[in-house]
Amino acid sequence: MKQIILLLLLISCAYDPTAARYIVDGDTFALNNGDIVRLQGIDTPEQGDINYDKTAYELQNKLIGKKLSFEGTTDDFYGRKVRFVFADGNNVNIEMVREGLAIAFMHKGTKYEQQIELAQHEARIQKIGMWKVDDASYKRLSHRCLELGCPTGTIAVASKQGEAFYNCACSATNLISKENIECFTTIEDAIAQRLREARKC
Repeated sequence: MKQIILLLLLISCAYDPTAARYIVDGDTFALNNGDIVRLQGIDTPEQGDINYDKTAYELQNKLIGKKLSFEGTTDDFYGRKVRFVFADGNNVNIEMVREGLAIAFMHKGTKYEQQIELAQHEARIQKIGMWKVDDASYKRLSHRCLELGCPTGTIAVASKQGEAFYNCACSATNLISKENIECFTTIEDAIAQRLREARKC
């Protein structure tokens, strides 16, 4: 009987309801208690997007086995807990942006807004993570951008209501009306607008 009680005590001591249980993507994870947490003020690639696996893996490395604490009280439309997350005292939201694994995505006046924007600025200057982009393949096809009505220097386009950007030779660009087209001179600018590179043309 003493052995059973000791075993139960060990199990209850090891179980932390606020520890990370599994990763959904680069900005969302589940806790042992069943809550789903969405990192506040940032956005990462969704499942199926380029860099999805890398960002999810890096978030896992930052959370699993660490002592987590949270700031915030907001729940989103999906019932997720929208929080600033600290792993062993480090602000994970800011770290993800600083390492180029996430982009800033917040309302003005959000707590840590300046730190997140500074982290993104540093990542862009250092060209790390998602900011390490090669515009060369897009530049080779830029002549087609003029035919779409974009100014000289444009290398990528998107629909103003869309979620992805395309090289100008992509057949999907034919579906974008001239009134609805958005033109970009760098891939960085498209990423900064929270657009994702189209996986298929």
